[in-house]
Amino acid sequence: MSSYEEITAKAYRAITEISEHTGKTINPETFCILPFIHVSTLPQGEVKLCCRGQPPKNIADGYDTYNGNPHVQFNDFDLEEYWNSDYMNTVRKNLIEGKRISQCKNCWKMEDQNILSLRHNRLIDSKGKNKHYDAVKSFTDTGSVPFDIPIIELKLSNLCNFKCRMCWPKDSSLWATDWKKVEQFYDAETRDYINNVAEVAGNKRLYNMYETNERFVDKLLKCLENVEEIEFAGGEPLLDPIHYRVLNNIKNPERVTLKYSTNLHQLGLGDQDVIALWKKFAGVKITISIDGDRELNTRIRRGSDWDILKENIERCKAELDDNLVQIKGTTCISAHNALHIDRTAEAIIAELGIQWHTSRLQYPEFQHANVLPPEQLQEALERLLVTRDRIAERTERKTRFNVLHIENAINWLKLCIENNQYGEKYERFQSFNQTLDG
Repeated sequence: MSSYEEITAKAYRAITEISEHTGKTINPETFCILPFIHVSTLPQGEVKLCCRGQPPKNIADGYDTYNGNPHVQFNDFDLEEYWNSDYMNTVRKNLIEGKRISQCKNCWKMEDQNILSLRHNRLIDSKGKNKHYDAVKSFTDTGSVPFDIPIIELKLSNLCNFKCRMCWPKDSSLWATDWKKVEQFYDAETRDYINNVAEVAGNKRLYNMYETNERFVDKLLKCLENVEEIEFAGGEPLLDPIHYRVLNNIKNPERVTLKYSTNLHQLGLGDQDVIALWKKFAGVKITISIDGDRELNTRIRRGSDWDILKENIERCKAELDDNLVQIKGTTCISAHNALHIDRTAEAIIAELGIQWHTSRLQYPEFQHANVLPPEQLQEALERLLVTRDRIAERTERKTRFNVLHIENAINWLKLCIENNQYGEKYERFQSFNQTLDG
């Protein structure tokens, strides 16, 4: 059995348990636990199914509640009403019954290529958790889910200290000026989207729709009273004063696990030492965005410093001890780093001494890894096969996890070769980098 088959089998066992718990037939090929236990936010105020979820489409999917993600600034938006809206309940019903909805296409794309998806990961995380199973049972019995959301992802603002090459103003405040240099490389729909986001935010480079919306904040605080896990992303959450305000206002931190997507270059703000705050909570899961080895990461993640990163990883390990539930480096595979995935994996696993996780850049298309010359991708693939075999010989407990993500990267490179788009998009990729660096 491959690593992928072994891991996904755990996800399907969770679905079997949920079926038994509810007494209902649940389709294992489409069911996802997240719409029953989780809500995700974006810095400019959008609310969506999960961090990978796409906006709903009226015509394609038959949803008449929202055309695009709902927004906290909509006059009629109410978080509690949204949680049991026709839209959310249609999503839940379709995923139980076996319909692949367009919002979840990123997970379907991964699974079709034998790559572990967020759906799989979250099913495994929920295995055996009665509160999660009860949420599904409530829906199958009554058609609604209690407004008691266990997992909340907060992207509170786009405040950031980096200008990563694959990012944009929506997720980084430092990107405001660079956007003007390169917006011509993006399609009209994307340019309109960014312009609309800026207009809603008052044409400021910093987006924060949540703190200014009293009704939304009140409902969010209600959710936080019984939350199990809070996910912070950004922007850069460890740089954001709102993030520290949230941490200091959690009533029972010892019951709450914190999860972060961070560049881990700053471990506090003013007199707030984030490690000291973290020690009050049940545990901390840290996912660090790292897109290359020392040299490559500095080029892609503009503003990064490998030595600071390494020092902060060691400090987290030493000071958090048992409170550190997980620490891993995540690499977004793109045209910027696909040819060097082997040395990236080695640097994160061997030099930084943490687990390696992968995701894949899907947009913009001219930065997708499939725009690279196929012969170069093939060479990268062959080097990565050697790396996989070398890593597999290691004896650490996390070796199986690392090998799984190397195999995920191998399968992605194969797909990039099979569906190669080398040509005009590659030329645009090169021009984009030259313009950005000019």
